[in-house]
Amino acid sequence: MDLNCKNLAFVGSEKSDNGSTVSDFAKKYETDVAINANFYWKDNTPIGLVVSQGKRWSKYGDVRNRVVFACDKANKCSIEGKNTLSKQNPKWQVAISGWHWYNAQSGKFECAENDKVGCSQSIFHDKHPRTLLGLNEQKNWLYLVVVEGRQLTFGGVTLDELAELAGKLELTKAINLDGGGSSTMVIGNKRVNSLPILQNEERKVANHFGVKIIPVQK
Repeated sequence: MDLNCKNLAFVGSEKSDNGSTVSDFAKKYETDVAINANFYWKDNTPIGLVVSQGKRWSKYGDVRNRVVFACDKANKCSIEGKNTLSKQNPKWQVAISGWHWYNAQSGKFECAENDKVGCSQSIFHDKHPRTLLGLNEQKNWLYLVVVEGRQLTFGGVTLDELAELAGKLELTKAINLDGGGSSTMVIGNKRVNSLPILQNEERKVANHFGVKIIPVQK
């Protein structure tokens, strides 16, 4: 989506939305596009920084093995570097956190130093549904990508395959958001990706990211 469009607005989950499905979030905030966001612990606690409508979720800050994506009210968006600790910028309207960071020079996703779980072979080489968020070099185009998986004929993609897709989209910065059964994209009020075949209902996730198209006043 073109970040120069004046009628785009970004919305994040309020803390009260913790544990909602993406479809419920999309319906509540009347988003045009919505996706799942942070990885989270079993109790639905998001891992990493979360800022929604300019307010940081209390107790949840950036951690060194996570990567922050943030946008201000003017839709100026950024993705922090690897192994960086970001403090909340008061101008940020929305911020979410991913796990792995895309290195455009190497064409690979990278994990933070000393992150044994994030750097494990299984994390990088197993095929799963994936959710990706990225920016082009000029930071004027934002890409939201969900890859289906866990189907009879298609397991999903590895992180290396997701990086190949980021390269084809000519992204210079991107983050790997929560994937697997959490990966969800809702356009309007309709989920557009298929659920994993062994998953009977849409998963409740920690937090969400949405895009609204605001009608232009004449």
